[in-house]
Amino acid sequence: MAPGEREGALAKLAVALDPYTCIAKRTQKYASECVEAYLANQGAETFADCFREFQNLEVVWFSGNRLSRIEHLEENFRIREVYIQDNRLVSLTGIKSFTFLRVLLASNNQLRNLDKQLALLTRFAFLKKLDLFDNPVAEEPDYRLRIIYNVPQVELLDRHAVKVPERLKADEVVPNLDKVNMGKMEQCKRKPPWADHSKIEQSCFRLAKEIAARRRREEDSALNRSFITSNVLADFGAPPPQARTLCEARARWQREMACPATEDPDGSSAADDHAAAACKKGPAARTPRPKPRNSRRPEAFAQTVARHLSKPGAKARCDLFAHSWPVSRREVDELTDKVAIKTALEDRMLALGG
Repeated sequence: MAPGEREGALAKLAVALDPYTCIAKRTQKYASECVEAYLANQGAETFADCFREFQNLEVVWFSGNRLSRIEHLEENFRIREVYIQDNRLVSLTGIKSFTFLRVLLASNNQLRNLDKQLALLTRFAFLKKLDLFDNPVAEEPDYRLRIIYNVPQVELLDRHAVKVPERLKADEVVPNLDKVNMGKMEQCKRKPPWADHSKIEQSCFRLAKEIAARRRREEDSALNRSFITSNVLADFGAPPPQARTLCEARARWQREMACPATEDPDGSSAADDHAAAACKKGPAARTPRPKPRNSRRPEAFAQTVARHLSKPGAKARCDLFAHSWPVSRREVDELTDKVAIKTALEDRMLALGG
């Protein structure tokens, strides 16, 4: 038998819960007047689609079957009591249309995810009796306190009455648990930076990463080869390289710190030649140089005047010199009436000679 034919045969053999077995005659009149349906211990796995004809159902017994989900009950919104323990239920979404639900006994099933079940149970404002024991959901931390806090209308939970001390403890503990759980959920829901990229973009980024890694490997291998070559030359007794760049830089630095050097017509300077020769000969051959007169440090104004008047013909003509003089002034603050003395530089002209 082919796999498709085998599945079809199994589907035909599956027992469905039929509400017409609970009434005397299979008519629309009897179906509309039916209030209770006892369909327990029948080994059924599905629901028949004729439940929509029983719109006045208020109490249903589905216990002792092999049901995995509740279906075809969307139009039976008048149901107030549901007994569906000892099944294989993994979800209770099929009862969300039961507006006036008061009793829900769903023990010994496969219900999981307490947050999902709480989101559904909070819809039932008239729920008074609830049984969820012998389910994986009942093994979650603070299961009873969370149900008491989120479904406060429940008076009997898992065959035990809900007392005032439990409600007070739930009001104290559960809000902090919800904050912690919300923080963890937000951290889990954070998407990685590449989550919004398309497959083409992801492939491009992956290729760029591979290229960068390959280039790093090539650079590392080239660097290793250069080190190997230098070590081989050192082993064969090759002379070390001359520190010509260091000597030139040292000479230039000494020239700039001492004085502006005079250049020769060919572009070279005497200071460069002197410093280079000193570097080649060593520290013992260096001779101290006299300090030049024209230092780069700005000289005092009195020295400038004396040097100018010492030139021949400077006294015969009149020359103007600009000089900044410090001038102090007093200022009064209008708000605090305090007097402050401030100093500023004032440019003045000085005539020499003539």
